[in-house]
Amino acid sequence: MPLPAEIAGHSIAPGGPMRVVAEIGLNHNGDIDLARRLVDACADAGAWAVKLQVFDARELLVADAPAPAHVRAASLRDFFARFELQAEAYASLLAQARARGLVTIATAFDSEAVTRLQGLGIDAFKVASGDLTHVLLIEQVARTGVPVILSTGMSTESDVWNAVDWAVGAGARSLSLLHCVSAYPTPDAAQNLRAVATLAREYKLPTGLSDHGMGADAALLAYAQGATLYERHVCLPGTGAIDEPVSSTPDQLEDIVRRLARAHEAMGDGKRVPAEAERPNIIPSRRGLYARHALPAGTVVVADDVAALRPAGALGAEYARALIGCRLPRALAAGDPFEPGDLGTPPGGRG
Repeated sequence: MPLPAEIAGHSIAPGGPMRVVAEIGLNHNGDIDLARRLVDACADAGAWAVKLQVFDARELLVADAPAPAHVRAASLRDFFARFELQAEAYASLLAQARARGLVTIATAFDSEAVTRLQGLGIDAFKVASGDLTHVLLIEQVARTGVPVILSTGMSTESDVWNAVDWAVGAGARSLSLLHCVSAYPTPDAAQNLRAVATLAREYKLPTGLSDHGMGADAALLAYAQGATLYERHVCLPGTGAIDEPVSSTPDQLEDIVRRLARAHEAMGDGKRVPAEAERPNIIPSRRGLYARHALPAGTVVVADDVAALRPAGALGAEYARALIGCRLPRALAAGDPFEPGDLGTPPGGRG
C-alpha cells in the first residue's frame, strides 16, 4: 500500500503545488534573535515551511575533523559549536513558526535531537545528504511516525534504495526524496535536474529539490520535472550568513514562491479540452464551409465549389470530404454557408 503523500495535512503528491521550504540552517549565526527575524522573514516571503538544523557538535564530529571544501576553519567541531542553540530556543522558534502559519521541519543530526524534536511536535524530519547512509538515525526518525524527507546528495542508486528500505522497514508513514547536489554553490552544469524525475520514476515517492545553486530557475525546472518540494536556504542581507552563497534573501524567496504559484496555475490538469479563456475564439478562428459561387439545386458538389473560410459556420471545415460528392437539395448563392442538410443526398440518391 502506498505511503500517504502528505506533511502536516498538506498534500505533497505529484501534480500538486510546489511546497517551498525555507531553510534557516546555520544562517542565524547562533543568535536566537536573528533566528526569530529569519522565521518572520520566511513567513512574510510566503514560504510553506521553515526548516531548522539541530545538532550537538560533539555528537557530529571527531575532534580533529577535516573541513569540507566550502568551510574554512581550524577546528570544524569548534566551528559548528558556534551555531548551536539552546534547547528552549528551538521550542520558541517552532512555536513562532506555527503562529505564523508555517509547517515546521527539522534536520536532526543525533538521537537526542530526534527525541527532543518529536516532543516538540515537529511536522517532518529531514535526513541530510551526509546522513543518507546513517542507518540508525534513519530508522529512529522513521519510528517516530513523523513524515521523513531524505536528501540524496552524494548518493548512488543503491544508497537511496538502502535508505528507503531502512525507513520503510522501520515504519515510516510518509516518505519523500529530495534531489540534491552537495556542492556549495552548485555549478549549473552539475545540477542534473532530470534526476528529480528519475527519483519519482524509480522510487514511486514524492520528490523535490534541495537547491544549492540556481534559485528561481532551478525551482521552476524542478517543478517541471514533477517536484512538489523545494528547499532553499534563506539569509538576511548584511548578517554575514555562513551559507549566503547558497541562500536567497527574503525578497528572492518571495519571487520564487510567486513564480512557482504561477507555474502551478499554468500547468493545469493536463486534460486536452478547450480552456475557458479560449472559448470565445473558437468560432471566429475555426473555418466553416461556404459556396465559392452560386450553386443550383441538384448540383453535385465538387472541391472547386467549396471555400473553407472563417468564421466556423453551420458546417465546419472538418466535413469537407463528406460534403464533396453530395447532391445539393437546395440552391446556394455565392458565399452562402453550407448546412448539415446539404450532406444527406448522394448523386443518384433519393432524398
